Amino acid sequence: MKVLICARGYNSYSENKFGSFELDQAKALKAAGCDVRIASLDLRSVKSFRPHGAKLFRSNGMHCATVNSFSSILPQKISGSLGEKAAKTALKWICNDGWKPDVVHAHFTEIADAFAGALGNTDAKFVVTEHSSLMNTQNPDAKTLAQAKKAYLKADKVIAVSRALADNIRSSTGVQPEVVGNVVDTKVFEKLTTGSDSRYFKYVSCGNLVDVKRFDLLMTAFSMTDDKDARLTIFGDGVKKAELTHLWEKLGVKDRVIFKGHQPREVIAKEYAVSDVFVLASRAETFGVSFIEAMCCGLPVIASDCGGPQGFVNELNGVIVENCDAQKLAQAMNRMRLISRSYSSRRIHRFVEDNFSAQAIAKKLIDLYKSL
Repeated sequence: MKVLICARGYNSYSENKFGSFELDQAKALKAAGCDVRIASLDLRSVKSFRPHGAKLFRSNGMHCATVNSFSSILPQKISGSLGEKAAKTALKWICNDGWKPDVVHAHFTEIADAFAGALGNTDAKFVVTEHSSLMNTQNPDAKTLAQAKKAYLKADKVIAVSRALADNIRSSTGVQPEVVGNVVDTKVFEKLTTGSDSRYFKYVSCGNLVDVKRFDLLMTAFSMTDDKDARLTIFGDGVKKAELTHLWEKLGVKDRVIFKGHQPREVIAKEYAVSDVFVLASRAETFGVSFIEAMCCGLPVIASDCGGPQGFVNELNGVIVENCDAQKLAQAMNRMRLISRSYSSRRIHRFVEDNFSAQAIAKKLIDLYKSL
């Protein structure tokens, strides 16, 4: 089966990058025997400087084409036209040797919108996977909603990465998506936790330091927990870093909260293997891949009732707490410190393997493609 993955592209003079969700899925489908190529669009504004135009290259053994345009911040009518033009160029380049996809699988609203307009009357089946937080609401903004409706109406199948996102898409567009989660690299996160390698109980968290991830709430809850020797390690970087380091001082937890910044998955996996509990108090999540990566290492998790995690966190692998409630979160962290060793790390890991590994997701997608 020939599958074209349509992805977000982040191109520069020295390297070619894709959205991680799209690349992980492409690699999973390739490993499952599909003939996979990637067409990516970088539609960011001119503020994200990079060369304009198209480029062919290979990545992870796959043919790839990327096209840089500058349409994201423009009005819908103009941005839609430029995005569609970029998608047509990407299709022309990726198929320049006569290769024809059986399935065109686009990810995220804006990219799906561009390719929906570019495909024309093709024999290929068109599939859209929605990840966008902008669609994870019952009232998306007008531009996002217009893009989504255009893409979804063209699609032979719409996929949402969580039940919560699927419900919101149905509410705002009338389209009922199928739910297929994101791929998790189980090879990177294969070493099971042995618990903290020190005398301190260790909480660990990971995410961009932005408002929606609520690291301010997490740090506040951590400062309220009973164990004043416990440690909290946070992976990630972002616009809230300065504010969080100020809060660090105010809460008196500077000596117990460790910011590790943005790190590759391999570094994060090593920390998970010597931690006790993963905790993230996001206000909203379309899926929550950080939870799954931690669970792959056998860590029990604490999540807020923020959407995505409610589809996979259960009594065998963690707890869900009330959203945006520091006291409830602190109580959950206190309790988890007492019961974390009662969870089976092997069972938690096996749950991830069975549901979110490359093999599991590839099988779900190939079965879906064949049903179209």
